[in-house]
Amino acid sequence: MQSNYERVICPIQENPVIADATIVNTTYDCDGYRISCISMSKGTYMALERFRSPVLIMVRKGEMRIDVKGHDDTETRSALIKAGQGYFRPANEYAGYFADTENVIFTEIVLCADSEIAMRIIPHLVQDIMHLVHYEPGQVSRSHLINDEFFQLNMLAYSESEKIDFCCSKQPVSIDCIEGKVTIQHEEDKNDLLPGNSFRIPADYVCTVFVSCRTKIIVLYLSDAQRHII
Repeated sequence: MQSNYERVICPIQENPVIADATIVNTTYDCDGYRISCISMSKGTYMALERFRSPVLIMVRKGEMRIDVKGHDDTETRSALIKAGQGYFRPANEYAGYFADTENVIFTEIVLCADSEIAMRIIPHLVQDIMHLVHYEPGQVSRSHLINDEFFQLNMLAYSESEKIDFCCSKQPVSIDCIEGKVTIQHEEDKNDLLPGNSFRIPADYVCTVFVSCRTKIIVLYLSDAQRHII
């Protein structure tokens, strides 16, 4: 799956599920960071693997089991992650992914070894991504989950509609709608984002972002080397 700019993408639709297969589409790979959309058909798995870097997982469809082995590689514990939930794997954790009961589509974000992770992202604990931010009347609720210099992941909850003139000169940006509706307009082009939709904004791309009331979004500021966008 290519990370094409200036169009709406939907990982659920664009990452196909094929019987007896696991498909990994890496959409971004730069400066030690990697974003992949992974689809697993029912009954498939990804064997246990140890990453040197921390990993943030967000399930978009289905229910996935993660098995984690202890330091002595004998004790195994499991966690079930449903659509809309996330899981954080610290560096050097030995874990595998399993689609036991249904097809699964999820996003895997591999971070740098020294990434600054917000305390509210608790290792080994399944969390509802939606509930990391809450609606507050008359305010925008923000949660900064990853705070690296050139790779930041923020969640925002808008209780009321808002118009934002947007331009990021240093780096490309990815906007994900997880609840409500977002419209991104550039000159005559208008793109509507519904839950599950994403939009990649290039650096120096001037646009207007219209956020509907009771809308939650994920804003991911990517590293500044655009040549590494796949």
